[in-house]
Amino acid sequence: MHRTLTALAALLIAGSTHAADAGACYSIPDHDARAWCLARAHKDSSRCYSVQDASKRAECLAEVRR
Repeated sequence: MHRTLTALAALLIAGSTHAADAGACYSIPDHDARAWCLARAHKDSSRCYSVQDASKRAECLAEVRR
């Protein structure tokens, strides 16, 4: 649970980064959160398909495609 909360916090912080700061995403230990962060940073919905959890993948796609 703690790992998930830490990953979520890192996602929220790194998610607001610009593509030039996408390197911050690589420090996120949770694979799904890292993939989501990279999708946001690069504004690339194809990266959302790396998210394993189906509901998180759908959220990632919806957010990045906006």
